[in-house]
Amino acid sequence: MKVGTGAVVRCEPPVSFRKGFQFNTSSQVGAFTYFYSGIVVAAASVGRYCSIAGGVRVGDHEHPIDWLSTSPFQYNLGRFAFSDTADSYEGLPEDDGEHPFRKAPPRIGNDVWVGSRVTILRGTTVGDGAIVASSAVVTKDVPPYAIVGGVPARVIRYRFDEETIARLLEVRWWRFTPNQLSGIVFDDIHAALDEVERRIAAGMTPYEPEVVDLPLPPPPPKPPAPPKAPPAPPTGWAMVRRKLRPRTRLRAFLRG
Repeated sequence: MKVGTGAVVRCEPPVSFRKGFQFNTSSQVGAFTYFYSGIVVAAASVGRYCSIAGGVRVGDHEHPIDWLSTSPFQYNLGRFAFSDTADSYEGLPEDDGEHPFRKAPPRIGNDVWVGSRVTILRGTTVGDGAIVASSAVVTKDVPPYAIVGGVPARVIRYRFDEETIARLLEVRWWRFTPNQLSGIVFDDIHAALDEVERRIAAGMTPYEPEVVDLPLPPPPPKPPAPPKAPPAPPTGWAMVRRKLRPRTRLRAFLRG
């Protein structure tokens, strides 16, 4: 997992990064979420229990479509500053928040499944419990518990009926750990909700871990290795061999 220079990703542990995943800017990630591979150019937050498949792109930069050009040279004066043909012109201020084409980073709710090669654009919110089908391009908000797909992504259907979705959003089961949810009949949505509601009424409290900031600070440097001791002087037979060796060479020379 890589984090861009100066960026901080605040994670509720545990979070799993299966392969190379990259955050270019600061963000927040909820517990029990895993990332397979891809890049977050910008994201305000990713909720708990999310499943992020491979090749996902979130929050790519947008370009103006009603200006003189779509090129960022108009506001990013350093893009081609390495050339003497673009090192002294005037443009719009870099990183000016007033540019209307720049939308807010996307937000991804809890229990969201993002399929492989999905693109989620800025200015969008993916609601709790939603599913984004593979290769979809999310250009507008995805309602909670909707299944969307296509380019641009459209609602295909909802995971549950309106009453069940309302119960899920009220219970917010993702506030709890897998250990706290042990023994629940997960494949029966109504029985599962009944049991979660019963446990909450009995005093089950939400999981509130201490947040961990990534990247972690580098480990302290290792202490320098102690200097090597000088070799011990020869003793015993080693000393005898060393003393005899020049005489042996001399005899060989004289014989030759």
